[in-house]
Amino acid sequence: MKVLYLINYAGKAGMEKYVENLVRLLPAAGAECYFAYNLHGELADKMAAAGVPSLRVELEWRCALRAARTLADYCRENGIEVIHAQCSRENILAILAMRYNKNIRVVFTNHFTQRCGRLWRMLYRRFTPRNHAVIAVCQEGRDVLIANGCCPEKITVIYNGIEPDPHPRRSTALRRELGLGDDVFLMAILARFDPEKGLDFLVRALGRLKERTSRPFCCAVAGDGPLMDAIRSQISAAGLTEEIRLLGYRRDVPEILASSQLYLCSSSCNEALSFAILEAMNAALPLVVTDVGGNRDLAETDGVCGTVVPYGDADAFAGAIQAYMDDPELRARLSAAATEKVARRFDLNKLALDVYHTYF
Repeated sequence: MKVLYLINYAGKAGMEKYVENLVRLLPAAGAECYFAYNLHGELADKMAAAGVPSLRVELEWRCALRAARTLADYCRENGIEVIHAQCSRENILAILAMRYNKNIRVVFTNHFTQRCGRLWRMLYRRFTPRNHAVIAVCQEGRDVLIANGCCPEKITVIYNGIEPDPHPRRSTALRRELGLGDDVFLMAILARFDPEKGLDFLVRALGRLKERTSRPFCCAVAGDGPLMDAIRSQISAAGLTEEIRLLGYRRDVPEILASSQLYLCSSSCNEALSFAILEAMNAALPLVVTDVGGNRDLAETDGVCGTVVPYGDADAFAGAIQAYMDDPELRARLSAAATEKVARRFDLNKLALDVYHTYF
């Protein structure tokens, strides 16, 4: 089975991690993987380093038919049977490629939980009946797809996954780096500095937490993005420069999580099934997350390993954090529940095969 993974921006976020995992794991099941992208980024470099045949193709709407023909010809030349598209635009271009190569099957994974407008609903209704399969990565993702006009009969829910770590380790590396004493309660969040990640809400909630407790705490934020300077200014204005440390983009995520005692997600919208939260669960961290996208699936559904609170309720978010700060037995219980849940429900090795079966 030859599969072309199609993505617009070959960057470094969760969608790219999804593609990277499939390309790494599915050859063992019989897949021969190819890669196509428009905008260069970290994932393109990883595919090149792994020796994955790659195609760079313009995917803008203004050259949609040319892109479709290019994809169709590339698939014909290489005997590719399936295009696995990672976003709505890529899905439409892949389906258009079927006009020029009728041997292609198109599978589409929707990584978002964003409701769309009238034009996109019309496009979903017109194009998704031609998909071989549509994958939603969480239950809310399926509901949103249907609301957006996607053909319900095509949708399969296959959660994102991670390879379970049976022995999560602990570390003091980040605590030492930040100069924190053993009495400081250390939390982590991995997030791009984009509006939907709710980092302004996080700052407000941690301001409330500082008012509620005398125990010292620190939240390490790993990531970068356009709002970084604005969030840094908000932190300074709130007098939280010791309590919130901005780490920038980091490649040592396992070390950050191993050093932490709790994981936070402050997203306001457009969160499907977060790889960052899965990594935190795999590192045996309890969760405090906002009630968006698949966060409830991760934290509470079919086994509790964290607390879900409404986005915007800074008091509730602060109170949930304080409950974990004050109760080490609660932390220990939900820490064990997090790793057990990863092994039971979110094992990447099983879920990748579920994706592979949608290609047939």
